[in-house]
Amino acid sequence: MIAAASISPLWYISRSAGYIGLILLGVIGVLGIITAGNLKMAQGTKFIAPDLHRSLSLLAIVVLAIHVGAAVADKYSFIGLKDVFIPFMSAYRPIWVGLGAIAVDLGIAVLATSLIRVKMGYRSWKVVHWASYPIFALSVIHGLGSGTDTSLWFSKFIYLVVGGVLVLSIIARLLAQPDLRIGKKVAFFGTSFLVPLAIVAWAVSGPLASNWPKRAQGGLKQAVLTSAQVTPAVAKSKQKITAATVPPLQLSSTYTSDWSGSIDQSPSNAQGEIALRLMGKLSSSPGYLLSVVLIGVPLNGGVSMTSSLVEIASTTGSVVYKGSVTSLNGTTIVGQVSNTSGQTLSFSASVNLGSNGSSFTGIMAGSKSSSFSSGVPSYSGGGSESRDH
Repeated sequence: MIAAASISPLWYISRSAGYIGLILLGVIGVLGIITAGNLKMAQGTKFIAPDLHRSLSLLAIVVLAIHVGAAVADKYSFIGLKDVFIPFMSAYRPIWVGLGAIAVDLGIAVLATSLIRVKMGYRSWKVVHWASYPIFALSVIHGLGSGTDTSLWFSKFIYLVVGGVLVLSIIARLLAQPDLRIGKKVAFFGTSFLVPLAIVAWAVSGPLASNWPKRAQGGLKQAVLTSAQVTPAVAKSKQKITAATVPPLQLSSTYTSDWSGSIDQSPSNAQGEIALRLMGKLSSSPGYLLSVVLIGVPLNGGVSMTSSLVEIASTTGSVVYKGSVTSLNGTTIVGQVSNTSGQTLSFSASVNLGSNGSSFTGIMAGSKSSSFSSGVPSYSGGGSESRDH
């Protein structure tokens, strides 16, 4: 039986840092509103908002680095360093992770302009600093959409309290500005109400719904079976990188290779399902990896499979073959993959588990269709997984 590996603590670190970072963003936003609006906590008493605002901003940067670093270091998440800055490139829930990347990019712009504020005009700095509001909104949507614990009570509590306090602060500032032109006041009030309401409505019908794991990039099943989409320019760039650094994948009509690597397991979702990934190098094809993801219910130390994803990809991230497992019997995996031209490779892999349950060795043997032609066919994006619990 294919045994379940232990859950990486990096996942918990990343999620915890994400929540702490969101709370800090909310507090920083409130302090920024107090500072910009010259509001006071009590009559005749100035609040120490400016200094605290700066200190918490620095702390938020550290927490964000922990959140991002843990996510990138966690091998299961399929989130690479480029996904932190380039939106919609992630193999894991690309839309929702991509919105987080946009928030990071906007945050860098706000931070950079704040550091050189004395060299900028106030109007220019203020325009950039307005990005703080969409940063918070994007962070909330990112957390709701990509988080695997969104439906838990403490998660809902954090989003509602932090978001609610920030919205109330915005409204309080607007009420404290009687000289604001009516057109602007209506626009600001409308945005302050409509954006939160839209996020709440989306959250109720999306991330808080029981079927969200099957819709956030396909959820626990289709999230694995749906590739992230990239623009043709990016796909072309990835093909150029692959061609320059990894030789074309050459497969004979009968193919045999040693296969060894690591095993990662996701936390279970609300339905009790887990995702188990075996990923390792193919000795007969240097520069290429075989990744097998099994999704199902834990059973007798293994997993009763309900869906799967199989990929053969280059070490540079270009997916050459993609398919699924057709049969799972003990430690024998049988599957079929195909490339973009439609050529197929049927294979069987026998796996020997390591003593710690987090590594394996094995042999993969397969046969491909006779119509296969050499080259470097490539999918536009890698496979993806979901781990909802």
